[in-house]
Amino acid sequence: MFYPFEIIGTKVLRGDYLKKKVFWEHIGGAGCEYLSINKNNSSLISEGLVLFTTNEDVHNFSYKVVMDSSWITKSVEISDRETNHTLNLQSDGKGNWYANKSQLPDMFGAIDVDISITPFSNSLPINRFKWREGEERNFQMLYIDIPSLELKKLEQRYKFIGNSTQGRKFQYNCRDYETIITVDKFGIVVDYPDLFIRRF
Repeated sequence: MFYPFEIIGTKVLRGDYLKKKVFWEHIGGAGCEYLSINKNNSSLISEGLVLFTTNEDVHNFSYKVVMDSSWITKSVEISDRETNHTLNLQSDGKGNWYANKSQLPDMFGAIDVDISITPFSNSLPINRFKWREGEERNFQMLYIDIPSLELKKLEQRYKFIGNSTQGRKFQYNCRDYETIITVDKFGIVVDYPDLFIRRF
């Protein structure tokens, strides 16, 4: 089987062309997501389209996350395709965040983003490190609530449990929430219990 890129340790070996496509079904409610990851020079660009429902409405959001070759987030753009409301964030990769060229001091220290509607967020901290079985790491995350687009800084914890026939398993904790997620060899979520399941 041909894979467009391969993870070895903390490095992703990439040719001149990279394109990976993913499709998730929202099993926690009605919804789905199409994600593409592309390489552009020294950057990785992920673009997602998410359709989902709440008790109040049907929502249509898109997002774009630009990362460097080490999966460090450099910019985030999220758009409500119904209202045309857009959030644009930039990062220096060292914990400083900006919106419309204004610094966001309350977000200082966060390297990764957690966009509430997509399991792609879990790939960002996972793919920045080489994990040993049993290893545990804490992360300061810039959390983006959807559909409100409100920002928070949250501490999250990942523990690499080990490999299985499905993929690599991580214990994920945020506040009082805990679950076991499974990712493939590229660090992309395959199974997120009660919330998301990968269909492609």
